[in-house]
Amino acid sequence: MIDESKQDLLVQYLLNELDSSTAEKISAELEVNSELREFVRQTEDAFASIACLWPPMEAPAGLPQRIIQLEGNVSKAPIPTPRANIVRLVFPWALAACLAVACALLGLERTRLEKQTEKVRQELLALQKKNVQIEEELAMLQKKNVQIEEELAMLQKKNVLAELKIATLKAQVAAYRSASAVVVWDKNQKSGVLQLDRLPPPGSGKDYQLWVIDPKITQPVSAGVLAVPNNGLIRTSFRPATPIESASAFAISIEKAGGALKPEGQIILVGK
Repeated sequence: MIDESKQDLLVQYLLNELDSSTAEKISAELEVNSELREFVRQTEDAFASIACLWPPMEAPAGLPQRIIQLEGNVSKAPIPTPRANIVRLVFPWALAACLAVACALLGLERTRLEKQTEKVRQELLALQKKNVQIEEELAMLQKKNVQIEEELAMLQKKNVLAELKIATLKAQVAAYRSASAVVVWDKNQKSGVLQLDRLPPPGSGKDYQLWVIDPKITQPVSAGVLAVPNNGLIRTSFRPATPIESASAFAISIEKAGGALKPEGQIILVGK
C-alpha cells in the first residue's frame, strides 16, 4: 500500500512541481515499481476526467474582430498582447487545473477514508462476534456452575445422612412392648433427637432417663430425664452430659424422680 507522503510526491511529479533531482528519483522508482505506475495512471485518468467535465468557455468579446485585423496587417509587426488580456485568458485554465488537482486529492483522501472506515467496520464486526462467543461461553459456565452447586448440595446431603446413626429401641420388659422409640444420632454434632410413642407415665416418684452407651466409657452416659405427657408422645433433642467419642447404643431406664448419675433402675428399652 502506498503511504500518503508518497502519494503526495507522485501528484507533485505529475504537476511538474518537483525539483529535478527528486523528479529523477520518482521516475526511477516508476520504472521498477508497478504499484506506483498504476497509481500514476489512475491519477492521470482522474485529472483527465475532471478536465473533461469543465464547461466550455466563450471567447472574449471582440476577439473575432482582432483576428480579422491581424489577418489584414500580416506585413506589420505583431502587436504584443496586453498583460491584462494574457492574465484573463490564462487564469481560467490555471483555476481549472487547480480545481482538478484539488478534486484528485479529495478523491484520494476519500478512498483512503473509505478503506479506513471499512477496516474499522470489519474490526467492529469481529469484536461483536467475539463478544457473542464470550457471552455464550459465560452462559455455559453459569449453567455448569449451577450443575456443580446442585451436585455439591447432593453430596453434602449424602454426607450428612452418612454421618447420622438411626437406632430403634426395643422393649426389654413385656409391659412396654407397645411403646416405640427411635433415636437419630449426629456423629459430628455429638447430639441426637429422640421420639417416643405410646409410653405410659413412669409412676409416682419415678422418671424415665435416656442413656448413651460409649464402648470406651465404662458406664452409660446420661442424656437427660424425659418428661412424658399424658398421650405418651415425646419428640426431643438431647446431648450427653459427658462428651463421648462414639455412640454404639442407647437405653431408657426407670429411675427415681430427677434421675441418677448411672443406671440404677430397670432398663426398659435398648437399641443400637
